[in-house]
Amino acid sequence: MDHRNPRAAHLEAFEPGWGDERAARGNLYILIELIGSSPVGSHAVREMQATAELTYYSAGGPVSQVLKQAITDAHEVLRNMNRNSPDIDLRAGIICAAVVQGHLVIASAGPTVAFIATDQRLDQFPLDEERFSSNVGGETEPNIHTYRHVLNSGDALFLGESEWILQSDVRTIGGAVVSTTVSNMQEMVLHLQEQGENVPLLGLLLVYADEEQGEEEAVGTPLPTAVGAAPPVHSVPGEERTTHIGTSGNRVGDPSPDLPSAATMQHQLTVPIRPPENVRNHWRKRAFRLLDRPSRWFSSLLQGLLPERRERQNEQTQQTGTEGPVPPSQPTPSDPVEPIQQAPRQQISEGPAVSRSEERVQLPALPGYAPPAPSKGNRRRLIIAIAILIPLLTSAVVGAAFLREGSINQEEGLQLVELADGKLLEVQQALAVEDKATARASLSEAQRYLDEAIVLIGVTDRIQELSEVIATELQDLLQVRALYSLDVPLLEYAADAEPQRIVVSNQDIYVLDSGHQAIFHYRANPERTLLEEDNGAILKEGDTVPGGVTVGRLVDIAWQPRISGFEDKASLLILDRNNNVFRYNRLDGATHLVLREQSSLGSVGQLGIYNGRLYLADERSDQIFRYSPAGLAYDDPPAEWFDEQVRGDLAGLIAMGIDGDIWLLSEDGTLIRFREGQQLPFSLERIPGLGGLLVDFAMAEHADGMLFLADATDERILVYDKEGRYIQQFVDAEDMALAGLRGLFLDEVTDILYILTKSGLYAHPLPR
Repeated sequence: MDHRNPRAAHLEAFEPGWGDERAARGNLYILIELIGSSPVGSHAVREMQATAELTYYSAGGPVSQVLKQAITDAHEVLRNMNRNSPDIDLRAGIICAAVVQGHLVIASAGPTVAFIATDQRLDQFPLDEERFSSNVGGETEPNIHTYRHVLNSGDALFLGESEWILQSDVRTIGGAVVSTTVSNMQEMVLHLQEQGENVPLLGLLLVYADEEQGEEEAVGTPLPTAVGAAPPVHSVPGEERTTHIGTSGNRVGDPSPDLPSAATMQHQLTVPIRPPENVRNHWRKRAFRLLDRPSRWFSSLLQGLLPERRERQNEQTQQTGTEGPVPPSQPTPSDPVEPIQQAPRQQISEGPAVSRSEERVQLPALPGYAPPAPSKGNRRRLIIAIAILIPLLTSAVVGAAFLREGSINQEEGLQLVELADGKLLEVQQALAVEDKATARASLSEAQRYLDEAIVLIGVTDRIQELSEVIATELQDLLQVRALYSLDVPLLEYAADAEPQRIVVSNQDIYVLDSGHQAIFHYRANPERTLLEEDNGAILKEGDTVPGGVTVGRLVDIAWQPRISGFEDKASLLILDRNNNVFRYNRLDGATHLVLREQSSLGSVGQLGIYNGRLYLADERSDQIFRYSPAGLAYDDPPAEWFDEQVRGDLAGLIAMGIDGDIWLLSEDGTLIRFREGQQLPFSLERIPGLGGLLVDFAMAEHADGMLFLADATDERILVYDKEGRYIQQFVDAEDMALAGLRGLFLDEVTDILYILTKSGLYAHPLPR
């Protein structure tokens, strides 16, 4: 997905560097798939990400438990927002991946997907039945699933939203992840983008770097180690294990590395990994300086921890014949004194190469603790009174803090409501001079203020009243018109279908289904109210056409009218990912269209026809190649349509239209207009709510025609003129038919707009 897409912010990566106190907890990656539409959706995602990050880098315990707690806390944030504002009703899927101490631990709830590839296997997590078992943000607690894996060099991880499985298939995505290395990551990212069929999907691809190289670079570098924390356990399996609590309270059977608590992380020891000789000498000198100080107790303790020093003192005692303490001598560089190490809670063997002098020693046992005598009389009563007052005072302080915070939120929320009210006055002033653009902008600002106020104080009667006024004014200003003929579709699709493109010629209807990778042909009645024929698939991926050409993955279709003196039959043109163009008509069937210099094409994702010329948009070379009819086919070499000084950025191109000018729609919602190889100054007028996911557009060929843009996020069709001025928008009267909007086609002869959705195909006369 392009980073400019609004939904790109739903993915966050936290990779603390050395010197950051969070570095001991490793890297954290959070992907949130938001279900539902709301003006405060982006705010909800940011709050959930911030909460999950704070929990992971502050709570203590095994990584899997900390990740579960992070998802639970994010769930509480979204649930509270839904409770405060019932009109929001958002749900989400969350997947969190932590890479810490050479381990990968993943936790997820709701519809997200992950693939983990090693040199031996490929794992999909979670399973389909687990992925859709529950969502985050509802009243019930989500089912959180975890996955663990010990990372090796070259292991690859892919995180994505659930739409990946719908747009592509498990085998294709898994094969790409298995094939990913550090050197070919960029190529694999481009390959995965192609699998999305030009639909902007959110994903993250990671490769675990060479661990041995990291160890060489870390020699002599301080490694944050929590005081009192157990050494890292290097046995994280790739499946769930039940955690048992032993009698001593220690966790047994959970192989996740333990994370120190936030308080512990404030005080960290830094000890070198396999310290070189100069570091060891530094610790030797520091130890002897401590021994030379007058503190007798600390000196005795260090003498007990340094056996070599004690042995040297015993030798000196034998030479002098006394048993009293001997003043310490100055150390020499050859003194074999080892650095002081904290006693570990569990022993990790490093193999026979480690000498006995480097083994960790236990601290000497301390005397038993003897409790003092219980207090009596007035002293006892005073202690009891203090014990009772402390929780009461704590509750009072906490309550006062909450009241103060609530008062601040209330004040800010009321100020935002007043700002929204002021914007409504600006709307009336703009309408008085018939300045609809300013009025729409003021209404958008007013609604934004109300959305922010709802987050702070919830929905009040005043907010509800202003919201209704804004909705009424917008309804008039935006010219929202309901389509009442969408109650019965021409065609209904099964759940596994993925209709993507539609082309209509008279009564013939052609639909590209990327899910089945086939082109389907239908024929409607003269009134376009029902289908008379269903001819099924006329061409599929893997078919072989005359000439021995095999059909690749299908990506686009266009209609080629009859060309006098060149082609006596109108045909459907079909493009596949191998840069092959096929031609289909009912008399000749499917044939391969020969193109001159086809081998020089890079990666063609769109094709178009205008005045008999064929246009191919090559995403790899950022060029549109134009073929003119010649000979028996397109026998002349193609011309580069863009000027040498102008290069259109075709990465992320999802639709192309031609009316003499060439119009390009990108996945970030940008519509660009070119004329004679040069870009024209053009932009769509901003309206309230504009910024949803635009998936396709249709337009009339004449200059004063209209542009129709499919907004899949808000389930509407936006209408602009060719200067970018907003005209009106179409919505469904029942608020259901336009769900899953995929494609549009305008039949200028009959003035019928064909609407393609995930579940059906509709034909609606243009409202007058």
